[in-house]
Amino acid sequence: MAGLTVNRWETQVRRLLGMIMLALAAGTLSPAVVAVAAIHRSIGPVPQRFGVRLADVPVSAANNPRALRYIIDYLPTGTVIHRRILVMNQEARTAHFTVYPDAASISNGSFTGDSGATRSELTGWISVQYQTLTLGPHASSMDMITIKVPPGATRGEHYGLIWVQQAAYARISSGFGVSEVARVGIRIYLAVGHGGAPPTSFAITSITGHRSARGWPAMVVHVDNTGGRAVDLSGTAHLSGGPGDTEAGPFAEQQIITLAPGQSGNVTFAPPRSLPNGPWQAKVTLVSGLTTATATAAVVFAVASQAGLSMVSWLGITLGVLAVVLALALILAHSARERRRVPA
Repeated sequence: MAGLTVNRWETQVRRLLGMIMLALAAGTLSPAVVAVAAIHRSIGPVPQRFGVRLADVPVSAANNPRALRYIIDYLPTGTVIHRRILVMNQEARTAHFTVYPDAASISNGSFTGDSGATRSELTGWISVQYQTLTLGPHASSMDMITIKVPPGATRGEHYGLIWVQQAAYARISSGFGVSEVARVGIRIYLAVGHGGAPPTSFAITSITGHRSARGWPAMVVHVDNTGGRAVDLSGTAHLSGGPGDTEAGPFAEQQIITLAPGQSGNVTFAPPRSLPNGPWQAKVTLVSGLTTATATAAVVFAVASQAGLSMVSWLGITLGVLAVVLALALILAHSARERRRVPA
C-alpha cells in the first residue's frame, strides 16, 4: 500500500512539474508564483525558529571565547560535571522539542555531527535532565546536561553534540506527507586523562597567493595542529608594502575551520577583485580561544600558469584531426566507386 501511495504521488508530481514548465514557457507564471504555489500545497505545521546557548562556563575558562559557546573541558576519569543550556522558542506559537546527545567527528576542517542520536563512548557518559520540552510562544527553559566520565574511559579527546530538535509533519493535499526536522546544537570537546590538560597549539606553515582565471584573488594559509586539543581557527590577514607602498585589509577568513590534534588544513582569505597583483607583504594572525599564532610572507596574486596546451590549441588540434579523418573517408569512398565502375 505504501508503494502505491508513492507511485500516485510521483505521477502527480510529474503532472504538476509539467504544467509548471508549460506555464513558464508560455510566460504566464513566474518562478516566484511557482514557489508560493508549492508552499500552499503543504498543510500542517512546519519547524519554526528556535535557539540554544550554553548557560554555564567554568571559572577557569571564563575568558575563553570558545568556552562561552561550547562545552570544553579536561577531566580525569571518575569526574562528573554539570552544564546548563538555555532552549528558546522564538516563534509566536507553542513548540515541542527533544534534547539528546549525538556522536561527532572532525574531518576536512569541519566539526560534524552524525545522523542523529548516534552512540559513541562519549554519548554513553551523557545524561539529559529534560529529554522533551514544550515551550509557549517566545518562552525559554533551562535544561541540565550531566557528563560522568567512568573509571575505564579512553584517554584523549572526545567529540560530541547536544542537539535540540523539533520535528513536524507536513501533509500534502493529496494525502502524501513528509516529516521535517530542524535542529541546533552545542559542541562538546572533552579531553580525558591525568596529569594536567594537554597543550593547545598550532603552527602556520605557509602563506600563498593566487588569482583565479576570472580574476578573483585568494590567500591560502596552511595550518598544522601541533597540540593535544582541537582548535577552531579564525583570523585576519593584512597586506602591506604593495605597489606604491600601499596597504590593504584587514580581511577576515572566509570560513572558520576545525582541526583535531595532528590534522592540517587551509584557512582562506579573499581580498577584493580590484587588489593589485603585488608583490605584497602578508601578515596573518590566527586565533583559537586564547591561543594565537602569527606569520608573515611575501605573496603575489597572479593567475597561475596552466600546464599543457591552451583551450584554443586543443580546439585547433581537434579540428585538424577531424579534417584528416574526413579527407581519408572521402578518398576511401572515391576508391570504392572506382573499383565498382564497369569498363566500357
